[in-house]
Amino acid sequence: MGRRERNISRRSVLGAAGVGATGFAAGWLARPADVGCLPGEDLGVLYHRASSPGFTDVLGVLADWGTRPARTKEYPGAVRSALPPVSAPSDLSVARAIERRRSLRDYASRPLTTPELSWLLHAAAGITGPGGARTAPSAGAQYPIETYVVANRVDGIEPGLYHYAPADHVLELLRGGTFGGDLVAAALGQEFLGQAPVVLVLSAVFQRLRWRYRERAYRYALLEAGHIGENVYLAAESAGLGACAVGAFSDDAVNRLLEVDGVEEAALILLPVGPR
Repeated sequence: MGRRERNISRRSVLGAAGVGATGFAAGWLARPADVGCLPGEDLGVLYHRASSPGFTDVLGVLADWGTRPARTKEYPGAVRSALPPVSAPSDLSVARAIERRRSLRDYASRPLTTPELSWLLHAAAGITGPGGARTAPSAGAQYPIETYVVANRVDGIEPGLYHYAPADHVLELLRGGTFGGDLVAAALGQEFLGQAPVVLVLSAVFQRLRWRYRERAYRYALLEAGHIGENVYLAAESAGLGACAVGAFSDDAVNRLLEVDGVEEAALILLPVGPR
């Protein structure tokens, strides 16, 4: 075999290898060609597909994903109400709580006690270990979820909208007043939101995840809200209370109530809780 033939053979092999590698990379990296082009495509499905590991992951360094923000939200000057020390209300096993858990929309007339509220908030977002580790898992321990409390009938707590500060286990008063009616209106007339002694409102500060997880941030925020919601359900069950997760509400109305912009921070779920 002559030298020219050997060179052609070598180039052919290298070329074929290059084409194969390019084809493999394109197949793994490129998003489906029909993303965003299908008539009537569900935007949720579109987001799910577009946020899968792929082309945007590799080129993410070209986008400005911002910097890491603080992991907690502060309200300087807000009046603070200390909550009682956390105490588990019963010896109900986790297994039994899971079996008994049901959404509750009809509450007894008595108010919640402050120890009960303390227990619920600890279960939702309480700090349980070094470095600020909390009761619910969080992607990369970034803790994007903020917990707000609409207190309607809680012994020792004036009616109002509060922010829960987990580091100190205190409530920070944002505005006094009764806001149950506002939540009923925002939630398309679901009356039990106005009847519940307390409603926890979970929001997400997306930049706490975005700087690290890029287009996956929204997925992880929703996952964490779900973790917290189940914690609240089980904590309520163990205390003889009941909860009901509500996702059907006007985002703009609830965001206005919280005085958040709906972009950098947005409400994700409502969790009314009350006695059986």
